[in-house]
This record gives sequence, structure tokens and C-alpha cells, in this order.
Amino acid sequence: MDIGTINRWGRILEDSMRLRSLPIAVKFYEKSADIPAEAVRPMERYGKHMAFCQSLAYTRMKGMTMALCTQDHWCWTPLVCFGNVDCAPGDPAFEMISSRIGVPESDAARKFFARLPRFPRGKYEAVVSAPLSKCSFEPDVVLVYADAARTNHMVRTIKAVIGGRLDSSFDYIDSCIYSTIPPFVNNEYRITFPDPGDRERARARDDEVIVSIPGARLGEFMETFEKQNDSMAFGDQMFDFRLDFPRPKFYNDLFDIWGLETGEEWERNSSASK
Repeated sequence: MDIGTINRWGRILEDSMRLRSLPIAVKFYEKSADIPAEAVRPMERYGKHMAFCQSLAYTRMKGMTMALCTQDHWCWTPLVCFGNVDCAPGDPAFEMISSRIGVPESDAARKFFARLPRFPRGKYEAVVSAPLSKCSFEPDVVLVYADAARTNHMVRTIKAVIGGRLDSSFDYIDSCIYSTIPPFVNNEYRITFPDPGDRERARARDDEVIVSIPGARLGEFMETFEKQNDSMAFGDQMFDFRLDFPRPKFYNDLFDIWGLETGEEWERNSSASK
């Protein structure tokens, strides 16, 4: 995939939906030596650790390319699920975490934790995030933090791409994992609620959710997104509370079939009325 095209798509998403923060390109690197030269590692730059959600915030709010290796992380979930530390069933860490994941019954908690999405131990040494509009790599997954209206607009695109509804499962924690690993591994679109850590320490807003676009499907998503924008682009300034408001012609045609009153037709182009 051409990096210039990927960057252009990032700018289109930013501009067409007037996003409050930048779309994020995320990539997992098997070798830390391969991370981009422009990437900032928190321990090297600041002498401090950083949670993964905080590195995403630095990317989407400051426009920075961030890289986290094992020594940079300050939250257990990415360390476990990105495969950086030992946490298999029977390990002390596994037992400790199982009792703190919000599932009260111990056996059920262990089973739930064992099923948490995760990479094989040691497969990846680093995770890198960069603004989609200036990343120097092909992303494994793209994350877009957006409010309900903008999320709905993207779900419209996803529906057209997959030919049906977008299904997601939800948890109140571990959004860093659910928004990245399943979309990457399973090549699936997903919506995730930012968890308390993201909200309290990384400035995720109360009205935001995370839309995940698999990197391998970014092309199909953006091609459809651009085509749809030609007929009905995202709009957040069109508030019209008129009664008997103008409608597309096919509304009047339907109402005529049903023997109901018809009314004024709007003057938008015909494709916008579909």
C-alpha cells in the first residue's frame, strides 16, 4: 500500500468529519530495531513510563509518533496482551489479575481472562502509533476517536463495505486491547468504549468511542467513504426543525402510493436523496 495514499486518507478523514483529534495508525513490530526513526520512546525521551492509551493520546492530540517497548509500558493490560510478559494460566500474575477483572466467580474469572485477546508471548517487541496523515508505515489497525454522529457516519461506510450491520462486543475496561488486537488478527471492524484509564489519564472524552479499521481493509473503507461523501458528506451544522419540511422525491412517490399527502421536494441533487 502506498504511504502517500495512506497519508492522504488520513487527511480526508480529518477534514471531512472535522475530527477533534487525529486518526491513529498503529503497527506492531516484531523487532524493536525496526521501529521508525521518528518514533519517541518515553523512557528514552522523558525518563518516564507511559500507558498505551497515553501514547495514543500523544499521537492523536499532539501529532507525535510514539513507540512502546516492554520497559516503556506503565499498564499491565498491554504488557500481557501484547505478549511482552509471562502471564499464562498458573503463573502468579495470571492468578493475581484474574481476581481483578470484574468477574466475581473465580473459575469464571480465570476462564474470562484466559480468553482475553492476546498475541503469543514474545511475538512483538514494540507497538508504534502515528497520525494516519503522516505515518511512515502501513498500519495494522487504524483507530478513530469520534462522537456518536461521526461514528454513525463511519458505520454507514462499514455497512456498505461488509453488506450488513456492524457487530461489536463490549467491556468497560481494556479498550486498548479490544480496539487493536481483534481488528488486526481477525481483520474485523469494531467499536470500543474508551475505558476508565483512557478517560482519566489519557483525556478520552465522555462522548467518544473508538472506531477500529483493520489496516488490511483501509483501502476498501476509504474508497467507499469517498464515494459516499460525493453524495452525502458528513454534516453537523444542518439543524432544521421545520414541519412539513422538503423531502426527496421518492418520499412523495411513496406517500402518493399510500394515499397520504405529499409536499415540497428538496432541491438537493438526486444522488443526495438516496
